[in-house]
Amino acid sequence: MASRPTLKVNPNQLMLSAVNRVKIPNLPFRAEYDSETDTLYLRFQDDLKATRSKSDPANGVIYDYHEKTLVGIEILEASA
Repeated sequence: MASRPTLKVNPNQLMLSAVNRVKIPNLPFRAEYDSETDTLYLRFQDDLKATRSKSDPANGVIYDYHEKTLVGIEILEASA
């Protein structure tokens, strides 16, 4: 089985792309990047699981909530 080429991305460029596409709350977060799917996930709450999601297809963003609390933001095609 042939391996997929690894997408080489500058972490600073990923965050700049994220800031240009979504308003990031002034909260501490952990960033996780998946090079296979080119998605960046900003996790604000480690101890809460998402119970619902809200999609913003125009910006390629998915907001994850636990009830009314924002727990994460997924940015699709993050390197774009």
